[in-house]
Amino acid sequence: MNLTNIHGLPDALVNAIKNDPYTGGGDISVTKLIDSPRKRVLGKRYKDLVTVDVSEMLWALMGQATHTVLERAKTDALVEKRLFAEVDGWQVSGQFDRAHIEDGVMQDWKVCSVYKAKGDENWERQLNCLRWLAHKNGMKVDRLQVVAIFRDWKKSEALRQSDYPGQAVMTIEVPVWTLEDAEAYVRTRVEQHKAAENQDLPLCTDEDRWYSGTSFALMRPGLKRAKKVAQTKEELEPVPDGYFIEERPGVNRRCESYCDVAPFCEQFQKLKEQQGEAANDVD
Repeated sequence: MNLTNIHGLPDALVNAIKNDPYTGGGDISVTKLIDSPRKRVLGKRYKDLVTVDVSEMLWALMGQATHTVLERAKTDALVEKRLFAEVDGWQVSGQFDRAHIEDGVMQDWKVCSVYKAKGDENWERQLNCLRWLAHKNGMKVDRLQVVAIFRDWKKSEALRQSDYPGQAVMTIEVPVWTLEDAEAYVRTRVEQHKAAENQDLPLCTDEDRWYSGTSFALMRPGLKRAKKVAQTKEELEPVPDGYFIEERPGVNRRCESYCDVAPFCEQFQKLKEQQGEAANDVD
C-alpha cells in the first residue's frame, strides 16, 4: 500500500501511521473474515497499487492509542492476546483487546461515533468469533462487551436528548451466540473467502457496500429541506397540494468514500455507470 500526505500533516504523525507494528497472523484474521471476500482478495491483488492518504487513517491510529492505555492499566486481565484455530485447512487468528478470564468477560475497545451507541452487527460478529477462538484455546468466556469511546460526543447534546449517551465513554453489552452458531458462522465465512480466491469474485452485498437504499422525499418547490422522507412513494401519498415527491437514489457510501480498492473493483465501476445512466434519464 502506498501512503500519501496531500494535506501536509506533521511528519511525526505520518511516521506513526507508517510504522504500524500490526502484522496479523494465520491465513485470515477475524477482522477480514467478517468483511467482504471481494474486498480482501482485491486488496491482495492490488496491494502495490492501492493508495491511501494518511488523513484517512487518523482514527485508526487513535484506536491503537487506546491499546497503549490498556497496557498501562497493569491489572491481572489479559491484554491484546492473539489466538489461533484451524478451520478447513486455514488458520484463523484473532486478537482481543482485554479479557478478565476469571469473570468470563471479553472486551473490545473502540473509538467510534455516537451513532454506534446502540451497537453494531459487525461488533457482534467480531466478538463472537473471538469468543469462539478463546474457547478453542481453553478460555471460558460468557460475556462480551465493547467499551466505546465516542470521538464526537457533545455534552450539550447529552443534556438536550434523553437517548444520547450521558458520557463520552460507554460499556455496551454484546449479544452472545452459542458456540455452535459461532463455529458454523466461522466455517461458512472461511468457505466463502477460500472460494473467492479460487473462483470468480463474489459481488459485495448491500451491507458490504453500506448501501443506503433508494428513498423518497416530500418536497415543496423552492425549499431544500424535505417535509418527510420515506422508503416508498406510497408512504407519502396522497401528496398534499403544493408538494411533490423527489426520488433519492441510494448511495454506496463505503465504495465511494471508504474503500481503498474501489478504483480496481469492476462491480463498483458498473454501479457508477448505472447511476450515471439513471441521472441522464432524469435529466
